[in-house]
Amino acid sequence: MITRKQIINHLTEKLKPLPWCYAFWLEGADANGTLDKYSDIDFWLDVEDANEEDAYQAVENALSELSEIDYKYIMRHGHPKIRQRIYHLKDSSEYLMIDFCWQLHSRNPDECKYLKGSKVESAKALFDKVGLIQFVEPDLTLYQKQNESRIAEAEYRYTQHTRVEKYIRREQFLEAWAYYNRYVLEPLIDLLRVIYTPANTDYYLVHISHHIPKDKLEKLKYFAQNATLEAMDKKIPEAEAWFAELLKELDGQ
Repeated sequence: MITRKQIINHLTEKLKPLPWCYAFWLEGADANGTLDKYSDIDFWLDVEDANEEDAYQAVENALSELSEIDYKYIMRHGHPKIRQRIYHLKDSSEYLMIDFCWQLHSRNPDECKYLKGSKVESAKALFDKVGLIQFVEPDLTLYQKQNESRIAEAEYRYTQHTRVEKYIRREQFLEAWAYYNRYVLEPLIDLLRVIYTPANTDYYLVHISHHIPKDKLEKLKYFAQNATLEAMDKKIPEAEAWFAELLKELDGQ
């Protein structure tokens, strides 16, 4: 069985000597201390723009030396300077997916800075020839305007609970469930994100179990678990009360 450690060590050994590979690092569970047997591997490689195709080939050659690549998917990344592919090796755990990102070296280096102490995004360097990977003190004023807009949107949605209630009264479960999620649950998530991960409020539920306190997590799970129209109807006023509490908590920060 091919192990996580073997994959990481082999890729580092093969990529580090290449002169157009400037930095190689891990994100995700390896970097933020949440690693378990179900974790994938989140690789990042900074490469010279002119060697983009060489970089793909170097990675895939290295992976193939370990085992057959039995899964490959080319993602369409939203950033013009980032390329992404998903791999799996035949002789590895079914959960050990390899999420590989290539960053063109011309990408703005300020976009490759990590906030010290962040629970959400971090990096573990495998090699860094040019001092690319940097950790900086968080400046939350940079996210203030964005977060104010998110709070305003959440407050608006909490004035629109009749959109949920009408589907409950009509006994249309799927519509009620969809509107409950949009107008009741999502605003709670947004406020929790602004409070606990203010630099990463767009993460929605991704790894939220690691990002908010246990008591808040259990409460959020309570509001998310709805098998009947009656459950949603009961929880709407309870959610409104918690939403008000979270707003007060934000005001007190």
